[in-house]
Amino acid sequence: MTTKTPVPIKPSVSPLTSTPAPKDHSAIWAEARLAYPLYAALAVQFSFAAPPYPHGELPPARPTREVFEKDLGWFASIDETVRAYQIRQLPSEILNASADALRAFAHRQLRKPDKITADRDKIDLLLVQYFALCAPEDLYRSEITLSDVARVLQPVLSEADATPLEWCVPLDTMLATVSHCQSLRDLLEQGVLEKGRMLKESAGAMFYDPAALVAFCRFNFLIRRVFIRLLHADLAAVMHAIDTLDAAGFKTADCRRAGFSAAETTAQLRYYAENWRQPFHKDYTENSVSRAFEQLLALRADLEDAVAHTLPASMDTSFAASFLDQSATRAREQADSHQPAPVAPSFPGAESFFADSTSSPASATPATAPGSSTALASGGKSPKPAPSETPAAASLDADRCLETIWEQLIAAPPSRGRSMSTVVLRNTKVLLSSWEVAAFVSEGDQEAEDLRRAVVARALLAVAMDERKRSGELGELDASITLARAEVSYFQGRVEAAKRSKNTEAAVNLGISTKRLLSFLEEAEKLEP
Repeated sequence: MTTKTPVPIKPSVSPLTSTPAPKDHSAIWAEARLAYPLYAALAVQFSFAAPPYPHGELPPARPTREVFEKDLGWFASIDETVRAYQIRQLPSEILNASADALRAFAHRQLRKPDKITADRDKIDLLLVQYFALCAPEDLYRSEITLSDVARVLQPVLSEADATPLEWCVPLDTMLATVSHCQSLRDLLEQGVLEKGRMLKESAGAMFYDPAALVAFCRFNFLIRRVFIRLLHADLAAVMHAIDTLDAAGFKTADCRRAGFSAAETTAQLRYYAENWRQPFHKDYTENSVSRAFEQLLALRADLEDAVAHTLPASMDTSFAASFLDQSATRAREQADSHQPAPVAPSFPGAESFFADSTSSPASATPATAPGSSTALASGGKSPKPAPSETPAAASLDADRCLETIWEQLIAAPPSRGRSMSTVVLRNTKVLLSSWEVAAFVSEGDQEAEDLRRAVVARALLAVAMDERKRSGELGELDASITLARAEVSYFQGRVEAAKRSKNTEAAVNLGISTKRLLSFLEEAEKLEP
């Protein structure tokens, strides 16, 4: 395979030659008019600067100099404020209404002389959204090549280049990995999205090489397609498990890992699965998105465990033994038969399941590990805890929180390999990812200790937020926010250290857990007076 040697591009140099030159006022204005509906929608939805024109009205075709300068200043203010996750929240009928509007919006971001991370993320999103909107429908059902992407993106990237870049080869490796995934859990376990983000971050200005933009657009689109397939596979597997339990005469299942009861009725579970939906745009936060998908994955694990444990007592064991294979096959067939719509939806999906972290509000790095016992820190195993009062009877500090989580995970360990689990602290349910569970129940090292700390900080925030909402109590919320801010600073340093040492697994796992902690922290801060 011929590869192109990467040549660093100065941030001040645009990779586009067909975009209007800064002095071409008429072209700049025409482009701004095309993009205006998207800018106006963002301004209204997120209460940015008020749009300069009434709803449905465009800027004048031939403005005065005063209007020209004033309106371009308004555009610039929106560009400085808006972030990629907010663009993603626009309703599909607005975001996908016009290829010309998307192209004009992308041109404005690409032409910025001094691009920051927020600009990169917006460009990354706008290009894949443009490709999804403009790609021929037959591409959705075929192997998509770099040449396909370059051809579709040519109106946006006049120098769109299909030559593979050597430093982008890991994208193909990641895509090969996800092609074998059978569940969103597999995708999550691989940490593919986080690895892709790490590659973008390490690229620096080389990210804006037209060949790199094409490669990342292809990667983003194919990951989105895999995500849709796996989502349908998980929903199909859940329904198959419920059908199987009903057919065997079992009307309840233990689904505590997913946050349901120990004897949840199959009727209620069927209703949940049939009406499962991704978070509405108004509910769109990293926390709500993560919880929605993780609960679905935990429910699939609970139901498959219920089938595997229940059926042998009443049926031929060969039926029970083959259930998981049948479930996976059925899920795969149903997912493969589902074809995405010609326009890939702007949904809180693959990109936002591991949404970008925000800047840390923390400053201090604790010298010791809050919430980590000596036994856990030194050997990964906690001593058998002494009998103690229920958490509701006393303030839930970090040490007690860790012990309570450990007790629950040891009492009901995942039965089929690494899996998600739900723990309950003072009636607050906290969902743990598989690597977080493993950090508690397996032999561990410093990486496991860091993950336990991240879980404890997140759990304390969750408990304090629920208490604040129930009783108005502020003391625990303040304490948990203070701890979380300090821990976020520590974890971000640990993630960077893992990246420098090429410990990708540790960087990915702790990176995702840290982002979830940040999301909880942002929600908790909104409850402060």
